[in-house]
Amino acid sequence: MNKYYELLGLHVDDVKKFFEDKNINYTIKTIQGNKDKDKLIIPKVIKVTELEDSVELIITYFSDSLF
Repeated sequence: MNKYYELLGLHVDDVKKFFEDKNINYTIKTIQGNKDKDKLIIPKVIKVTELEDSVELIITYFSDSLF
């Protein structure tokens, strides 16, 4: 996980490009709450887990008012 620490908090598109450029397989799992879904529009990576033959990205959505 430490080698992917710099990817935490980045937009999902940037992280996907990183892994595609390095030809690393990845899966994406989303954590999403039930409130304010219309305001939460920016997907960010909050956890990166190395698996045997790929990487798992856990993402959630943030409001654009924070950025």
